[in-house]
Amino acid sequence: MGNLLQGCFLYRWALAIFAWFSRVADGSRVRRGISVCWESSKLAAFLHRCLSSGTVQIDESRTRRLLAGCNERLSGKSTSWVEFSVLYRIYRAVFTCGRGSRIFGWLFSGGMTAVLLFAIGLYVLIDYVLRDVMAIPVVSSVWDEALLLLCIVWLIWERKKAPSAISPKLNPLDFPVAIFLTVCFVLLCVVCPYLSIQIAGFRATCQYLLWFYLVTRLIRNDRDCMTLYLTLVALSFVLSLHGIYQYITKAPMPASWVAQAETAVRTRVYSIFGSPNIMGDFMVLFVPMTAALAYYAEKPSQKVVAWLATFCMCFACLFTMSRGAWVAMAVAIVLFILLVDRRLFLLLAAGLALLVLIPFVRTRIGFLFTQDFIDANTNGGRWALGLELLEANGIWTGVGHGMFGGAVAMQNQVLDYVQYFYLDNYYLKTLVETGYLGLAGFLIMLLGMIAASCRSICRTGKQWKAKQNRNYPLVCGMFCGLLGVLVHCFFENIFEEPYMMVYFWAIAAMIVYFGFLRKPQEVST
Repeated sequence: MGNLLQGCFLYRWALAIFAWFSRVADGSRVRRGISVCWESSKLAAFLHRCLSSGTVQIDESRTRRLLAGCNERLSGKSTSWVEFSVLYRIYRAVFTCGRGSRIFGWLFSGGMTAVLLFAIGLYVLIDYVLRDVMAIPVVSSVWDEALLLLCIVWLIWERKKAPSAISPKLNPLDFPVAIFLTVCFVLLCVVCPYLSIQIAGFRATCQYLLWFYLVTRLIRNDRDCMTLYLTLVALSFVLSLHGIYQYITKAPMPASWVAQAETAVRTRVYSIFGSPNIMGDFMVLFVPMTAALAYYAEKPSQKVVAWLATFCMCFACLFTMSRGAWVAMAVAIVLFILLVDRRLFLLLAAGLALLVLIPFVRTRIGFLFTQDFIDANTNGGRWALGLELLEANGIWTGVGHGMFGGAVAMQNQVLDYVQYFYLDNYYLKTLVETGYLGLAGFLIMLLGMIAASCRSICRTGKQWKAKQNRNYPLVCGMFCGLLGVLVHCFFENIFEEPYMMVYFWAIAAMIVYFGFLRKPQEVST
């Protein structure tokens, strides 16, 4: 992308102005004074200690010693009874053929771990094929649990066949996630008016968090991590092209998706998701990750491909007409620019100037300030009713898992005195169902994720400056995508979709790998 812009006169002119302002700022006494005050402040010293702190407490914890003991007991055990089985022979035959394949040889050469990570990366596509294309209820309802169990079995098998004990992959985010899981389980036992509904709600909230633990244990090296990373980016790029195709061909959509006053909106794209809001959030998650590849790659051709894919995803998000996704995308992009390359502010400013000229953008944003939008918008009333229901059932424990505001509640409308609807705010939905205790556990988990991500950014940033590896932009891109999703959760129940939660925590696992679990001697490829 940089090579393409070098020949543009407007780009060079804007860059010269930006450089002039930068030189003026560099020579400013005010800037130097602020910089000196900040560097000598106690807050800066405190943040530096927190972000640069090691993992001594984790390494010396009882939990780590317990897990190390379990791995020690599993390792070196006889596995002949498995290796002589018919199933294991079939497995070896399949992988022998796969390694010799010209198309999938790269995948099978990484072993079963690479195949499992590849399947996790294609989670939404597999789910779509099984549920909507093949439509086999027995398979579509259990395949994700089967994949999860297969990952667990494979991790146990790896530890059994290892000649020496595998080191436990304990990390700073394990404990915050465990806190939320524990709180949710306790609330399940305490608030249980309808057991089957509570179990379904608990499963929807907690089951997919287990993917964080599995992915952190599955990833062995940079190759495994990049297999998952590139699979996610490639899938999002293909789906963005599908979304652009839907916009060009004016894909049909329900009339309720737009107001009558929004005449400039010809269609809203949704790809295989069935919802433009989820489609937009999917692009929010992966646009920063794709842009990060442009800084990670060394070949100019790879950089150009990464930027083209990034722009395609941005257009796909734009064509969803999802205002919540637009806000989340803006947050993710601005944060990425601040962390990775502030020169992109010029490109962002030019893009925003062009967006104002697009009729459907003006229509969608302008509709927010009309009386028709105020009359049609029911979120305020819905949120108020949700809070009233919370107060009536106990503000600390909530109404129970799966009882209000989400998909499980909409499928099980058992309370006659309650008007059921989607709250369109995942934080409020968590508050109503699990009370202040559940929301506190949820926020502790998210703050733990943000803290672990900031520490990973700090660690990889030092390695980036020392030219030890090129992982810093990847970590920044993943973190920006996650933060964009958290912003969008204020407007939609994003985590109601299982694949969004799987992808969210799988990406969090990759951030933790680069920051805490990656071996220093490994070289990025």
